[in-house]
Amino acid sequence: MSTKGLHTSEFAGEFEAHTLRLLKKRFVFFCAAGAIFGLSVTVIVLTAMLVRQFSDARDAAGVLPKLWGAVYNTGKAVGTSIVPISIFSASLLYVLRGKVREMALLRLSQYVVFGVGAFHFFVSGFQWATSIGWLEASLLLFFACVLLPWSARQATMVAVSLVGAHVASLILQGRTIAETIGWPMLSAGLFTFSVLIAWFKHSRYTQQFKFAVIQQRYGEVRRELTDARKIHEALFPGKIESGELRMSYEYEPMRQIGGDYLYAHQGPGVAGGRRLNIVLMDVTGHGIPAALTVNRLHGELERVFAEDPAIDPGRVLNLLNRYVHLTLATHSVYVTALCIRIDSGVNTLEYASGGHPPAFLVAADGTIRELQSTSFVLGACAAADFDAAPISTEFMSGDALVAYTDGAIEARDRSGRMLGVQGFLRLVASMAGASRSNQFSWAKQILSSVEQFRYGPAADDTLVVEITRPVTTDERLSRRTTAAVGVGAA
Repeated sequence: MSTKGLHTSEFAGEFEAHTLRLLKKRFVFFCAAGAIFGLSVTVIVLTAMLVRQFSDARDAAGVLPKLWGAVYNTGKAVGTSIVPISIFSASLLYVLRGKVREMALLRLSQYVVFGVGAFHFFVSGFQWATSIGWLEASLLLFFACVLLPWSARQATMVAVSLVGAHVASLILQGRTIAETIGWPMLSAGLFTFSVLIAWFKHSRYTQQFKFAVIQQRYGEVRRELTDARKIHEALFPGKIESGELRMSYEYEPMRQIGGDYLYAHQGPGVAGGRRLNIVLMDVTGHGIPAALTVNRLHGELERVFAEDPAIDPGRVLNLLNRYVHLTLATHSVYVTALCIRIDSGVNTLEYASGGHPPAFLVAADGTIRELQSTSFVLGACAAADFDAAPISTEFMSGDALVAYTDGAIEARDRSGRMLGVQGFLRLVASMAGASRSNQFSWAKQILSSVEQFRYGPAADDTLVVEITRPVTTDERLSRRTTAAVGVGAA
């Protein structure tokens, strides 16, 4: 079967299988209709011949010659009509009783149309029966092109073969050169119309099949993406809503799944405190390829923290760079990452950033500090040339850390103006006062503000993460006491 325009072997295989089923169904109908039509025409012709033979008989002496003429003509008509009926009937039984391969069924359909059409040419040419060869062959090819799912090429092969049979019958009859050329040209003209019908039908059938397959594939992909998103988001850590260190985040992938990822690992810290490690990553690209990369990075991080739960951010960033450079950079896949370790026991925040957008540390007094990148994008250079250059700073009670991926700062408004780092900083500064409320969520408020700023659909995945260290009751009482003492002294 012709599969031109179906660009993959999967599409071509489905197309051929579907065409085989359709060809078998249509060919069975075609053969049955041909056999029934042949029988019906034979009965009608024989009845008409018998009526005509006996209608003029006036006496017994005239009956015998008429009877002999009727028997002769009947035998002649039946003998010539039984061949097409036999071809149709034998082909029908052959298809119904056995498993016919695709190409065998295709050739059989072509052989049947050619055989019956050529037979009519020879019957008509040698006047074995009342037949108009070129007309009957043309009608036969016409109905075959209408019913059977032939391509233009397949229909043309039958048409050319029939023209050759017509020429051969005329040569055997000893016709003149003009007749040998003229009559086949008439047949060829009639056959061309049937070939055009086959081309038109096959083109529409091919397009409809492709559209149906694409619709089916789209539905399957949508369902698979829904399942993939569940698996992908199951890799994200649970939110930490109690304790000395709390973490929350909001994620908005550009498509159903994306290349932004957050990893978290908790453990006991120094001096009875809590330690929280997070790794915020952004993989180049979007959709399924980026999500597959995230899955690999998740496995690598699981291995790193399983081997050393207290590993420092600089070491984590170095190992991630080595992994990305060796396994992903060869495919032009790179990663930005922000590695953070917070220990409440010693009030420290240590971080290392590989090409990631700056995070913002919001102190309890409302001051904001920008945590800039400390190294290159992961994968851009070999391990020997990479220096994580970690930085350590204070992280006290009442402080909050806001980190994000570049989908937030790349949001554009109606005029095409990008939010940018400075625009994001203004959002953070505008929320610093409201952050003292227990119900306030940095991640939700910032993502909502970004969505309000953005005009149109998101152009990248967006992930906003917040880490807060709430002020304890004892610390509040201590601060109030200190403030009261200060007022009394004044």
